Amino acid sequence: MNTGNFIDLRNIPEFPSFHDAELIGLEYDTETRTLELRLRRVGSELEVLRFSGVVSQRLIDFASQNVASRLLISPRYPFSRTEVRTWMQWINSRDDSMGAAIGDQKSDEYVRDLVAGRRVLFVLEPSCGAEMACYVSRFR
Repeated sequence: MNTGNFIDLRNIPEFPSFHDAELIGLEYDTETRTLELRLRRVGSELEVLRFSGVVSQRLIDFASQNVASRLLISPRYPFSRTEVRTWMQWINSRDDSMGAAIGDQKSDEYVRDLVAGRRVLFVLEPSCGAEMACYVSRFR
């Protein structure tokens, strides 16, 4: 995994649009718990998103074409407690089994961690192909 120069996206005043960007590659390192996503934005600009300290993640339907409708990244996107509960339950489930229900207390804990910046929730909502959610300690 390339660990060259990076910009912390929390410090970018104008976050670029990823609408209709294509997810063209990913790399996950289980030893270092790092995830790298490569997206080609409209206009052929390649962007690389790096996540460190991956706590949990889920990716489904990665296909020959994977186009994003939108990217939701805390704290830029203010996830509600209901959204956090929904996404965390989805991350912890599989196609053949539903993840354990997440109660109000755990949902509140997730929200507090997101608001305080201790954790980041990243969601790729698809137009077609891959759908992904990732709960991490750092995002670059």
